[in-house]
Amino acid sequence: MYSQYPPQEGSHAMSPTSPSPGYGGSGGAPPIADFQRMNLSGGSSGQLNTGGNVICGPLLKYISTDYQRGIYRGSCLIVSDHVQPPVLTVTLKTTRSGRTKQVTCQGEQLDCYRNQYRFWRFELQLPFDEEPQLVTYTSPCLNNQPYSFHMPGYYESFRFMFHSCNGFSDIPQETKDKFGEKEAPLWQDVLDRHRVMPFHVLIGGGDQLYQDCLLKEDFMKPWNNEKDPNKRVNMKLSNEMRSGFEQFYMFNYIKNFGFKDNKYVATAFATIPSVNMWDDHDIIDGFGSYPVEMQQADCFVVLFQNACRFYYLFQHHTTMELAQRDGMIKGTTPTCQHIVTTLGPDIGVLSLDARGERTKQDVCQPKSYDIVFEAMTKLPMSIKHLLVVTGVPLIYPRLTLFEKAMDGAAGFNLATLAGKTGALGDLISGSLNKWNGDPELLDDMNDHWTAGNHEVERKRFIERLQQYARDRSVRVSFLGGDVHCCGAGRLYSKDMRNKEEGDPHLMVQIISSAIVNVPPPQALLSILNQNSTYITFNGNTEEKMYKLFTKSPNGNNRQNIKLMGFRNYCAGFYEESTGKMHFYIQAEEQPGKKGTKGYLVDSPKLVFGQPGARLHSHSKKDLVPPLGGGHHSHSHPQQQQQHYPGHQQQQHYYDNRPVPPPPVPHRQQSGVGGPPPLPSRDNSVPGGGFNMAPPPPPY
Repeated sequence: MYSQYPPQEGSHAMSPTSPSPGYGGSGGAPPIADFQRMNLSGGSSGQLNTGGNVICGPLLKYISTDYQRGIYRGSCLIVSDHVQPPVLTVTLKTTRSGRTKQVTCQGEQLDCYRNQYRFWRFELQLPFDEEPQLVTYTSPCLNNQPYSFHMPGYYESFRFMFHSCNGFSDIPQETKDKFGEKEAPLWQDVLDRHRVMPFHVLIGGGDQLYQDCLLKEDFMKPWNNEKDPNKRVNMKLSNEMRSGFEQFYMFNYIKNFGFKDNKYVATAFATIPSVNMWDDHDIIDGFGSYPVEMQQADCFVVLFQNACRFYYLFQHHTTMELAQRDGMIKGTTPTCQHIVTTLGPDIGVLSLDARGERTKQDVCQPKSYDIVFEAMTKLPMSIKHLLVVTGVPLIYPRLTLFEKAMDGAAGFNLATLAGKTGALGDLISGSLNKWNGDPELLDDMNDHWTAGNHEVERKRFIERLQQYARDRSVRVSFLGGDVHCCGAGRLYSKDMRNKEEGDPHLMVQIISSAIVNVPPPQALLSILNQNSTYITFNGNTEEKMYKLFTKSPNGNNRQNIKLMGFRNYCAGFYEESTGKMHFYIQAEEQPGKKGTKGYLVDSPKLVFGQPGARLHSHSKKDLVPPLGGGHHSHSHPQQQQQHYPGHQQQQHYYDNRPVPPPPVPHRQQSGVGGPPPLPSRDNSVPGGGFNMAPPPPPY
């Protein structure tokens, strides 16, 4: 029987029940000094044990907040060989007053793997309190081992951690050992910081695991041995190969998300709820960007079926059929499910599914954009910042410039550097090779928003977001990963450089990748850095990269100040007093060693036109329903009924913004209808943050 093994004695997996030392929540000041000291010395933590016949989990997911009823909606997934539905007992305790409530959740069977292992989903509908709460949950199927996570207060914003590329591509084992494959040092860093200033949610930006080892499986030998590309495309899979795909995807998830092989990641997923979106490696390297005949080959169809099945089960605790019930937004196909949600009353999130309906010509189908923008009109009127998660960054040095730079460089093969560099690409084309055994910089030219096939789509998407920002005075920021380096860029109005709080076209791009995979060759990043000049986006709007990395995490001066090839993740929070969104790119100090240094990028509030005046002249309590109002009562939480987004509810003035998104418009003249000029951006380090580093120059 396959089962999880508990960590060995002396491990540093964080205890799931330990409250954060010295942090009382309730809107109080977080222990910044303690947090900063952690960059010089690691914290210690306890041991996490699991038992019984659970082979993966518990895994937590955050779905949404129901402001009508004051309910936090999430889910928990346990994969086990239990036949009868397990029961989850959840206890909520306010961090200041110590009030407690208890909720009991019955397991729902989502799927069954070969009549052996069942996927048990637990719907979490938890009553908010004005205070933050520590939520502890357990089950007999977990041997009554308790796990805990943190809920913010009802009127508070979530603190979040963004990550991408949580695995190694097909590289030598000695390289994986050098970067601490078994120790997962950046995840240890995340858990240590979580103990000091708890994260409320993990935002997975894609490649939450890597399926690159698929081609090395024995069942793939018929595909590997067939050298004729036409015969390979037309190959019909045997039953053995079909069975092999199912087994591979199932147990690769268990290996990557389970305590036996990945205890630090498993600890994080059991103690911090996730909001995930896939990218290509969650399926296979470059999926969606191959020619049509390859995408329609029997091999690709079968692998995509299995990738979809287990992606929705493990990462979203649902199935394609139940995804909308469970908080997702269907695109043009059942395989494409977007996410629009909130992280407290101030922060909205759009996580765009850029894989589920992708073709070589389209990242998303036009109808999908209509669907998600319509969903964004349902965000609460209190939203001030919108985080747009896209997997591949929207703002990144142009690949056309990269190609031009490579043109005259002896010994460089552009197809190898920027095309399919993984084992799958080698087999499909027969002409692509890895570059000196180093990891890929880019999955595929066609994967990038700035590729020729996608430039028009990218422009329309951003222009629609510009209109959204103008209409609702909501500051838009982008989160992207994929490229195995970190950096930051921005769109901005040329005539509003000193009036950023009044510029609806100012949009910051955070690039954070990878939390596990290794960085690309420095030579490639240097070329991208040298050729990343400003670009006119449209009319009065320009795009540009920040000069962020004047110092390396070890303190050395840097020549490449726009992109940095150090493993990293991004921690973020909203600062109530200034209205800013703060992003801290936490970069690894030494390869394979726990410890990171932070680089601050902030995104200012937006005060634009009448929507901005209304938004910033009302208190938050005027813009969201009062806690305990409407249909919700805290008196009997254990008797709460299931509620799903598809159900009709009575609408209130604070539920929805009244104006739906218009068609993509021409840009209005800067300043027309906007507020008077505001002071220039303040790049000083805020009172609350993660490890401090000099802020980026504004231009």
